[in-house]
Amino acid sequence: MTAVVSVQNRYNVADRSSEPMLDLCEQEMLVFLPWAPIEDTGAIPAVLAAARRHRVSERQVALAWLLTRSQQVLPIPGSGDPEHVEQNVAAASIDLWPDEIEAITRAMRGWSSPR
Repeated sequence: MTAVVSVQNRYNVADRSSEPMLDLCEQEMLVFLPWAPIEDTGAIPAVLAAARRHRVSERQVALAWLLTRSQQVLPIPGSGDPEHVEQNVAAASIDLWPDEIEAITRAMRGWSSPR
């Protein structure tokens, strides 16, 4: 028998179809690796507004939001150069405001937070 320690599913600001799996990972204390964690972030008004407010990129806001979603989330964004790595690491230091988190969470039409 092999122990499962993590799950990797598509999950980002724009695609929450793996929300039930993330909830299960929280329950079972498994690491959840969101696949495509920064995809489709530039078209979401709540992400754009938070990026302007904090003077960071939309991608950084998307990563910061993922980190607020659950302690089980471990985003691993692709990085093509050292500057992207630095920006990705800096995203962990962004303190999104509660209203920003809520706006981003509710950004997708037809999706409502189970929390």
